[in-house]
Amino acid sequence: MSSAPICYLTSCKAWDVDLQFPEDHLWPSKILDINVKATFIASQKTEREDEEGKKSAMARIIVQQESHKLRLEQLLNDVVTKDWNDTNIYDVLDSMQIPIGRSTVDEIVGCALGMVAKESYKNRKVLRMRVEIEVLVDEQPNLAEGDAYCIDAEADDFWETAEAFRKLRKVVVEEPLENLCSICLVGFLEGSEISATPCSHVFHDRCIRAWLKKCSKKFCPNCVTILA
Repeated sequence: MSSAPICYLTSCKAWDVDLQFPEDHLWPSKILDINVKATFIASQKTEREDEEGKKSAMARIIVQQESHKLRLEQLLNDVVTKDWNDTNIYDVLDSMQIPIGRSTVDEIVGCALGMVAKESYKNRKVLRMRVEIEVLVDEQPNLAEGDAYCIDAEADDFWETAEAFRKLRKVVVEEPLENLCSICLVGFLEGSEISATPCSHVFHDRCIRAWLKKCSKKFCPNCVTILA
């Protein structure tokens, strides 16, 4: 288990996303696709100087966003046979260094159970959920500098990057592809998940996210279609 920062206050909202993609039927079993956005707010404020040299205190904010795919059957079995804190939801939060509380797990698992009970979702292979968590922490999580999955909320292009990330969709490589990821020039592994842009070009997920973060204009590297 990773060492999570000390948590002072956590708010968590989870809701279902009524969205389907043509490739969803390719999954051999039902999947819960969870998109988690975690906002870490450091309790100790830092000083910042303006153009006139005046100092002001401000909270340091880091936003991390990841998508996780979980076997729905495993989650349901865990809920029935174990304490909710032993579900694979717990592993998702831990992997993102999110301080884990019972109320947070309850909110996410409760949303998942509500989705399973919905008549409109019964014949779907992939159920999608969005989770937004805000955490006031003693120390910021130790994320690697320049991590492709972490967006600094203080960056000038924060909203553009977040919007471009939102437009990416996951695709499963079902058979060998002839084309390479044009960013790293490495091929795609069969059975792996990659990301597709709205213009239908595919890349390794980490590659396209890192590309969008570093570019002031958020565009597809293959055809220059603007994403945000």
